[in-house]
Amino acid sequence: MVENGLMMQYFEWDLPNDGQLWNNLKDDAKHLKELGVTAVWLPPAYKGTSQDDVGYGIYDLYDLGEFDQKGTVRTKYGTKEEYKQAIDALHGQGLFVYADVVLNHKAGADGKERFMAFEVNPDNRQEKLTEPYEIEGWTRFNFEGRGDTYSKFKWNWRHFSGTDYNAENDKEAI
Repeated sequence: MVENGLMMQYFEWDLPNDGQLWNNLKDDAKHLKELGVTAVWLPPAYKGTSQDDVGYGIYDLYDLGEFDQKGTVRTKYGTKEEYKQAIDALHGQGLFVYADVVLNHKAGADGKERFMAFEVNPDNRQEKLTEPYEIEGWTRFNFEGRGDTYSKFKWNWRHFSGTDYNAENDKEAI
């Protein structure tokens, strides 16, 4: 049991898009232990909307830098294998590892779909501002680079409770 532990957030918003964070972390594990760090908080490791996504524009929760999707195999931080090696190095120093996992974001859809929606007040989402009408939204996720590896689940408009953009007319609304 760790009394009075010290957690380090091992990322920040403006890290370079060089794919080296996992390698740097692996190389830094012993030094972190020597400094008295007992736990390390890692950024979201999965595939985002592009290679420079910091991890909160979530495209595929099952792709940790393993599949060619969104124009890249690696994430901003590196590959799946490098991620696992960094975690192993931290564990080898007796450090706890906390992965930042964001489950309520979805971005970078593979295609648009048509469905019924209504606008709500951004300050009170219980207040409907319009009657339902058909919109075109970016809600279809096929994960063609990953296919059915790890999961056969494919997202579509039925899996969302809201969107903020109508691609038919470039209207932004909640």
